[in-house]
Amino acid sequence: MKRVLSLILFSPLIAPAQKTDEGFVISGKVNDLPDNSVVYFAGNNENDTIAKTTAKQGTFVLTGKVDNIDGRMLIFPSINARIFLFIGNEHITVDASSTDFSDVVVAGSPTQADYDEFIYEIKPVGDFVNYYRSQMQSAQTKEARDSAAIALNTAYNIYQTSIDRFITRRKSSPVSALLLAFSYDMDPNKDVALLEKRFNMLDSSAMQNRYASGVKNVIEAGKIGAVGTKALDFTQADTSGKNISLSQFRGKYVLLDFWASWCGPCRRENPNVVEAYNQYKNKNFTILSVSLDQDKNNWLNAIKADHLTWTHVSDLQFWGNGAAKLYHVEAIPQNYLIDPNGVIIARNLRGDQLEEKLREVLK
Repeated sequence: MKRVLSLILFSPLIAPAQKTDEGFVISGKVNDLPDNSVVYFAGNNENDTIAKTTAKQGTFVLTGKVDNIDGRMLIFPSINARIFLFIGNEHITVDASSTDFSDVVVAGSPTQADYDEFIYEIKPVGDFVNYYRSQMQSAQTKEARDSAAIALNTAYNIYQTSIDRFITRRKSSPVSALLLAFSYDMDPNKDVALLEKRFNMLDSSAMQNRYASGVKNVIEAGKIGAVGTKALDFTQADTSGKNISLSQFRGKYVLLDFWASWCGPCRRENPNVVEAYNQYKNKNFTILSVSLDQDKNNWLNAIKADHLTWTHVSDLQFWGNGAAKLYHVEAIPQNYLIDPNGVIIARNLRGDQLEEKLREVLK
């Protein structure tokens, strides 16, 4: 999964906003900034430039107009530095006594106050969560693991509470979308349901920025293959070259199974799948296996060797398999149990779990 969050830098200090309908004005003063230094105001880099100017005696002015409030950058290529700004069409001042920006003060955007709270109060707690998680994973003794686990649990609860509190108080702030993007990127469990719940709390004014767009895309992608959603249809050739569609099996319980002849865990799981198929194939159940093979002979030989007597399809495109990409399959074996209405009712059933679930639904 690609990261949602763009680069986050440090946050400047805040002063009351001066809004303008005519566009933004960024007035800067940076001591020791070399004369004729180019200054960019951009999305992520110089290639996404919104405004550009040249500094004289450490001062510069950038003007222009943007169509939303979003995270943007002041970029100083000559000193290899940048400042993160969360602004719209406002009058902004930037003052720093040196080019290390250790005491930079940015005034003019109220959204910066929200960002400031995130970067100084919430993000550090998230960093603690990651720290204690790594401590627990690398612990050499039970005592060390238990100690790290206690600290991790405490930090995690504080972190999640801080996120919910921020979202509740700032439903209309674009920074809330940035916080959701950050929290999802840092979550090893990738809890899309929690992400969607929080995202749905936001007002429309918080969603007109690239972070909200990224979160929305993640939520939409996360629903593909999720339990309770409709299985996406696809068509691929079977072992004889005949086109087979998933929708052809509507009216039956179908195990959509992604595997490959070269996949050791898949081959070791196949006996369990064969046993389940033989037990329930006469009870409105079947299997459609999608292979991520490239070599057809290897694919066919594995089907025969493992006694896989159900329908098999593949486009022989390895990880580029169209169905695998459609379902965002990034590891195999992976499977989805689909009911007669085409709804996914379970996924990644292994061993006894598959037999238990089939026994439950095929009474």
